[in-house]
Amino acid sequence: MKCLSNTHCPSKWLAVLPLAIAAAGVSAHGLMVDPPARNAVCGLNEKPDQASTQACVDAFANDPQGGYSFMSVLTHDVGRAGVTPLPSNVCGFDSEVWNGGATPWDVATQWPTQPATAGPVDITWNISWGPHFDDTEEFRYWITKPEFVFDPAKPLTWADFEETAFCVLNYDDKNPSANPAVIADKAAQTFTTQCDLPARSGHHVVYGEWGRNYFTYERFHGCIDMAFGNGPTPPVANAQALTTNANQTLAITLSGQDADGQVVDFNVVSAPASGSLSGAGADRVYSPAVDFAGTDSFAFVAIDNDGQSSAPATVAITVKGSNQAPVAVIGADINGLNVMLHAHDSTDPDNDALTFDWDLGDGNLASGPHVNHTYAVAGSYPVVLTASDGTASSTATQTISVSSAPPANGVTCEHVINNEWNTGFVASVRLTNHGSAPVSDWSVNWAYPAGISRTSGWNATVTGTNPYTATSVGWNNSVPPGQTVEFGIQASKPAGASVPAVVVSGAVCE
Repeated sequence: MKCLSNTHCPSKWLAVLPLAIAAAGVSAHGLMVDPPARNAVCGLNEKPDQASTQACVDAFANDPQGGYSFMSVLTHDVGRAGVTPLPSNVCGFDSEVWNGGATPWDVATQWPTQPATAGPVDITWNISWGPHFDDTEEFRYWITKPEFVFDPAKPLTWADFEETAFCVLNYDDKNPSANPAVIADKAAQTFTTQCDLPARSGHHVVYGEWGRNYFTYERFHGCIDMAFGNGPTPPVANAQALTTNANQTLAITLSGQDADGQVVDFNVVSAPASGSLSGAGADRVYSPAVDFAGTDSFAFVAIDNDGQSSAPATVAITVKGSNQAPVAVIGADINGLNVMLHAHDSTDPDNDALTFDWDLGDGNLASGPHVNHTYAVAGSYPVVLTASDGTASSTATQTISVSSAPPANGVTCEHVINNEWNTGFVASVRLTNHGSAPVSDWSVNWAYPAGISRTSGWNATVTGTNPYTATSVGWNNSVPPGQTVEFGIQASKPAGASVPAVVVSGAVCE
């Protein structure tokens, strides 16, 4: 049975292929590592969260998570030699892991090259993510045409490549030494394939495939960028993202690399708009305009010992303004001796993250954006809130007056924030019986502001979609004297929003 991808398979084979794939067990995974393919350069060696070379920055710009699947550029096809029509993307071969779309390694950029000369070449595959030697069938390699001119602004097309593979190597694990040009190193979990590289000049690309047999037709794809010795390769300039403060200079060291030589100089090709540069070569000093705060940038190129220039790379600079103190604002919801304090109306002119500390006026201290506190006796208490951005702080003072304890037969109902994060929170609604007799068949109501909604809960039956009504679940139907019954709520909220004080009401609530 010979079958391509699902778009190419005859219908009678489509039902068979999933069974064959399942029978083969865990999928193999691998890539070309020596010389390194694009997904080895950017993915295996340089992860998306550590991208510093311009090629990797560009590759992961629109698909940072995909960069971690560098070993999974795969299809279930017979590959370049048999698929008609050919897929849109060369290096990823419209990989099914990307749902037939472009992989990070199909991105057009100044891909770094590996030195190459015509003649014998070893190409090594690392298959340690799924070392399937027993069903490996073949390796195939194609190279760009002699007249090909690499363009970092254009993605590769099949028209750039020779139609015939320059190297086709079969492998049979039952007789692993039958083809001496394929070396299976099971201890190292690698295949090394030996081919004759055609003569070329300058920057060319080798497209390679590792194919498994008819049990899965799983096939791995990749591209190796090569610089042939009889043609110089342009260098690559490294992008940077830096931060400084207003009215403070920033020392910058420019960097780049050259596959077939060395970087000898740098030229600024686009000056910063809100500052100036001084210095020469790799060592530059950025001076922001007086009192400027915001983002600025400049572009530069690297120049190698062959006199070739790289594609421009950008140095992005964030200039932070002089720090301004936050503004502390106290909010309070009073219920008898109980007070729900909040700081969510506090602001910071620089939009810095804030921390909050409270002096509750009765000798108690607390911290956080929400504080629930019960005073021991009625009276007036000076509450002090301190808001801090880590550098500057401000305080607010508000006198809180609380009444005597609830009536002897009263039940207090309160909404308490237990945990809060950027887009949600967990809260409890507590019913405390201050009387001398049990309270049964309780029912309470509450509502959230627009944008906040309950997503789940426990220990109560909840109806409504804001406002909400909660009743007992049986075992907590009665609130004994001096005891508290509570139920839980998980809710969502707009990113960064704070939860205001929430009033819980109902016939049972005093």
